[in-house]
Amino acid sequence: MSTYYTQVRRRVPLVSLVILALNILGFVYELVVGENAAIYRFAMYQGALQDGEWYRLITSAFLHFGLMHLGSNMICLTMFGFDLETRTSWWRYALIYMVSLLGSGLLINFTGGRGIHAGASGAIWGLMTATLVYNLQNGINPAYALRGIAINLIYSFSAGVSWQGHIGGGVAGLLAALVVSDDRRL
Repeated sequence: MSTYYTQVRRRVPLVSLVILALNILGFVYELVVGENAAIYRFAMYQGALQDGEWYRLITSAFLHFGLMHLGSNMICLTMFGFDLETRTSWWRYALIYMVSLLGSGLLINFTGGRGIHAGASGAIWGLMTATLVYNLQNGINPAYALRGIAINLIYSFSAGVSWQGHIGGGVAGLLAALVVSDDRRL
């Protein structure tokens, strides 16, 4: 029975489901208090850490600019997050996600320009680069991860998109994946 439970647990991406739920709760919060009020109170901006608003590193990743923004990020979370979590340990996955989330916010803090930044895409970028590391280490064709990274890299430099959040999360996720990896060949 315990073997069955372990096998089932490995296939159910619990951490990803919790992240998905937190993002939906963040969106519901925006609907209740108003998107502008939520963004003003909890989104990331350049200099937030210097202003003592460190919590924005985390809270900004659970707010989105509308339903389409939330939907596209949650689709990417299910594509890359569910897959990566079921192939690695839950704690490695959670650590990669959190380090990516923080890396995203840190790069925004120092290079974010005049804009306000919100969304889970920086952390999801970390999942994409971590998937690339995982695939390379395990002899899995990296085309899936490379395609996602290439498409999102082009999109990252579109108007109104936080390239700082994407690149910061991607670099942080790549480094975190290398640090927590079982494979020391890379």
